[in-house]
Amino acid sequence: MKSLIWRLFKAELKRGELTIISAAIVLAVSSVWLFTSITDRMEQAIFNKSGDFIAADRVVRSAHPVDLPLAVQAESLQLDYAEQLLFPSMVYGNENLVLASVKSVSPDYPLKGRLRISREKNGLTNESAKGIPQGEAWIAERLFYQLDIDIGDFIEIGEAEFRVTGRIVTEPDAPFSVFMTAPRVIININDVAQTEVVQPGSRLGYRYMFAGDKSQLDAFENWVTPQLADNQRLVTVRSGNSPLAGALQRAQQFLLLAGLIGILLASAAIAVASRLYCQRHYDTVAMFKVLGANKPQIRTIYLGHLFTVVFVSIVLGIALATLVQWPVTHYVEKLLNIDLPSAGAAPYLMAAGSGLICGVAFTLPTLSQLFNIAPMRVIRRNSDDAVVKPIWIALWMLVSVFALLLLYSGSFTLSAILLGVGLIAVALLLVVSQLLLWGSKKQAEKLKSLSLKIAISSLYKRAKQNRVQLIGFTVAIKLALVVWVIQQDLISEWQQQLPEGAPNHFMYNISEQQKPELASRFADESVELTTMFPMLRGRLVAINQEAVSQEREGEYSEKTSSRRRGAGRELNLSSVLELPYRNELVAGEWLKAGSTGEASVDEEFAERLDIKLNDTLEFMIGASRFTVTVTSLRSIDWNTMQPNFYVLLSPDILQDFPTGYLTSFNLPEDKAAWMAQTMARFPTLVLINVKALIEQLSQVVDQVALALRLVLVVVLLASSLVLYAQVQSSLEERRRQTVILRTLGASAKLLRNAVIYEFVILGFLAGFIAASAAQTILVLLQVFVFDIGASINLGLWVLGPLLGTLLVALMGAGATLRLLKQNSAQLVRNLN
Repeated sequence: MKSLIWRLFKAELKRGELTIISAAIVLAVSSVWLFTSITDRMEQAIFNKSGDFIAADRVVRSAHPVDLPLAVQAESLQLDYAEQLLFPSMVYGNENLVLASVKSVSPDYPLKGRLRISREKNGLTNESAKGIPQGEAWIAERLFYQLDIDIGDFIEIGEAEFRVTGRIVTEPDAPFSVFMTAPRVIININDVAQTEVVQPGSRLGYRYMFAGDKSQLDAFENWVTPQLADNQRLVTVRSGNSPLAGALQRAQQFLLLAGLIGILLASAAIAVASRLYCQRHYDTVAMFKVLGANKPQIRTIYLGHLFTVVFVSIVLGIALATLVQWPVTHYVEKLLNIDLPSAGAAPYLMAAGSGLICGVAFTLPTLSQLFNIAPMRVIRRNSDDAVVKPIWIALWMLVSVFALLLLYSGSFTLSAILLGVGLIAVALLLVVSQLLLWGSKKQAEKLKSLSLKIAISSLYKRAKQNRVQLIGFTVAIKLALVVWVIQQDLISEWQQQLPEGAPNHFMYNISEQQKPELASRFADESVELTTMFPMLRGRLVAINQEAVSQEREGEYSEKTSSRRRGAGRELNLSSVLELPYRNELVAGEWLKAGSTGEASVDEEFAERLDIKLNDTLEFMIGASRFTVTVTSLRSIDWNTMQPNFYVLLSPDILQDFPTGYLTSFNLPEDKAAWMAQTMARFPTLVLINVKALIEQLSQVVDQVALALRLVLVVVLLASSLVLYAQVQSSLEERRRQTVILRTLGASAKLLRNAVIYEFVILGFLAGFIAASAAQTILVLLQVFVFDIGASINLGLWVLGPLLGTLLVALMGAGATLRLLKQNSAQLVRNLN
């Protein structure tokens, strides 16, 4: 039996019977390898580089010293280690006192990223710094004006004196909140003791920082996480509650979706190729049975062929992907200015596993039909019994696709969306194609063009086959459109959250008396101020006259922070009559000029505290209390770098309290000296520079955009193979039709035009329905996955039909027009 299997296998190789199915598996394996290798490595590189934003890869945060041998464990795992101790303190200089946020750091700080300082008070030049010497201090720019000092002067923190040797330009782990009131001072951690500021009961923040290889970091994370107390937590750039964390999470979702689409295309290509392979062997199996072969023998022959093809194709796919990834890796590293980590064993295992699963899951159901071919087919050539598949085969394939998606993504929602919309598209295709075929015969009789008549008649004659082709074309075009729109529109939507000229400075503590002069100074310099928000701080003390309980406002912990944040602590409150930028009203009525005692609440904040419309909230400001009624709920986009507030009050509330104002603006670099003069003129103002954060966010967006462009190339290649496999599946029937028409005297020009018309019609229909399905997928992804407002992309309805028409017509005509170059004798000899 083994010798027979091998002889038949070599014969099929010579005839090229296995070319398409092998090519499909090769592309599937190479696509999966490239997705899991390049995109995962790009994702890892982006996240590794994003560790620069927290000055480490992992940070343990605590309000008290952590009673664990962290330094010893870091050393045993060969991790870099650094420490910080943060505390508030009054800073004295030139007979002025200012409350500052002191960050004391060990010599190895920062482990990642760059701490940039300037040796000039107002200069633009700066340098990277690592480890501040003892006895020195680096201070925030506004402290120079608040203390009226210069580089080289001395400041006092508690009982210790420090010489100011630098101005802080950027910190890699700077707080993301624009409401951090205290300016920063950086000193050496070994100088803390002599300040005598840290006393029992002091408000402290301990930071234990780690950096190293992923495997070592994972081992450390597994070791430390179970041992942390409720008021201690392990922080990564992914887990931080910041615009950057949200940006990186969305980057991961973009790349994951691209990988899922590659998996779907690979599955479609293999399913089409296996179907074609089996159809070409219906007669062979029937002949085997006539000659006495039983079903187990036939099963052994073809399963042997299948697993040989799968094994060889997996090896070829991995080899091809490995060769391709070298120049791609070099290109990515050069453009993104990042070092991609090594691929490791995971891509090889994922590619081999995916190739095996796809090859078996999408081939066995079709082969099972091949095994059931009746011997009577030798004298009664009717393939309907093989083409019609039972329900269990369809269910098997659906389960296989979903399992593959779920295994690759780990996201039930994303897998369900892609599979669900795919099923809807298939159902829609079946209905539309059937309606088209019902009407095609009558319409063909009314046409004057003989070529068009032949094309429509061919569509009608191969109704079942054309429905399958239409589904295959649509799936390939739909998925390519999804990746294209993600790369274009969703990335653009993300980039619009940080548009050119977005505010890069925040200014607050502006008094009512300072507003006119400030507005005039900024107008004179053509620096545009955004809305000036009145702002005051108040504590939420009761909801519906029920005091906020200790359980509700309890100490911060990782387990409770997500639902309790904001209760029992001071909130920034404001009032505005226009809905703030990228805030959307989701329930109730917006605040009006004449409204009194009303409040608009962020919907997520309301959900955490179980606040609903018409609930009453009681706030305390100093010794005063007031009550408001919740009249609306808002959704807030926190990634816009614009001022946002959990609670907005009606204007009457703020009239009873002294308020400062908050605004933001974009400050060009050449206005730095003017800004310094402004701060000297208004020393009580607080200026926050978020330019570095905006640059970091923009960098992540640009890197993800490039990653998706590279992924789009791979998706287009996979789509092309699906289209090619679909065209190849109809070649045998077209060869028979060409022989008949040639015998009846049809010219090559007539047949060529008929073929082009047929594929143009199929391509247009596939493109139109693909655009509909792609739009549905994108809306669902925008709402449920990317958390972006749903939008309709009109370009899809143009690009879809156009892309379908061109690609299907070109590939279909290119493959079938070769038949027209053969004479009738050659066509007959090549018939199966």
